[in-house]
Amino acid sequence: MNTLTLHSPFSFISNLLYKSHLPKVIHAAIELGVFEVIAKGPNSCEEIRKSLNTHHHITESFLNLLCSIDLLQLNNGLYELSALSKDFLVKQSPVNQIDYIASFSGNSGPFDQLVEGLRNGSSEFKYDMWSTEKAVLGMEQMAKGGSLQHIVSFITSIPQFKNCRKMCDLGGSIGYYSFALLEENPNLFAHVCDLPKVCQLAKTLKNNHPHFNRVCFEEFDIHTNQSFGHDYDLFLISHFIYEIAAQKKLLELLKNVNRSMTLGAVFVSNHISSDELSEDHKITLHLIELQTRLMGYPTHQLPEELLVNALTEAGFGDFRIQKPDKNLAYPSLLISAIKIKNI
Repeated sequence: MNTLTLHSPFSFISNLLYKSHLPKVIHAAIELGVFEVIAKGPNSCEEIRKSLNTHHHITESFLNLLCSIDLLQLNNGLYELSALSKDFLVKQSPVNQIDYIASFSGNSGPFDQLVEGLRNGSSEFKYDMWSTEKAVLGMEQMAKGGSLQHIVSFITSIPQFKNCRKMCDLGGSIGYYSFALLEENPNLFAHVCDLPKVCQLAKTLKNNHPHFNRVCFEEFDIHTNQSFGHDYDLFLISHFIYEIAAQKKLLELLKNVNRSMTLGAVFVSNHISSDELSEDHKITLHLIELQTRLMGYPTHQLPEELLVNALTEAGFGDFRIQKPDKNLAYPSLLISAIKIKNI
């Protein structure tokens, strides 16, 4: 019998396929209340089984699987929460990501119509998908999972930040980045520009925030208006200009941004880039890009070179660049620049 020669291990594909089942496993644990039970203190399998009213034999295997993916720990016969679960899978945690995880765990998903989309093209993009209460609160909660802290740390490390008094947060949703920065600079006032529906939601949802009187929510639609105000000494754009770059209108936008800022003011961009990512994150971002295009949106990536070149031509310099952080779910490229000349 001739021996067939293998040039690579099938285990990679097999493991990848099995991992695709994990979202439903995690969702089941959340639905059953596994993490809430164990959050009260270390428990044996039998104690957990009784609390959940489940079968011991299956429960033991289920708990051991959760240990294998670092969501639980087993010490001296007792199951405990891991650091991951304490932060992101317990309802009482202020940074929990339960709703986000649930979006991966239902019977339907973003690729259900993949074949149809490949054959017939994408559907028309629904811009109002980001204008619901569920959407804006979901984005805020997702940001608390690491990107919010990451951006605040980057901006507050810029020497000019402590002297900033007026900022624009373009496409800033309900202002979660702005409110976090106001905590770090007591003299800062923020103008958050977003769609009318989003601004109306923000005024309701953030009405009781202690810094609400230091934020102005301004109704704005990038497709019909590029007048952002004036005299800003800090200008933040986060996950907002992918489409504009794809339409080759990035330079025009950045020149308008320049005109709204004072000389020496700080510009900050927070956008996903495909540059210098780990292999795992490359797979994730390829999936995000495919999902984005299926939805009818042109892209969800902004290359570093494209942005830096456009900023340079638009009168900015003195760049500070922070490469994507592999510890974040969606590693983004952070770029700050100083307005060095008027346009």
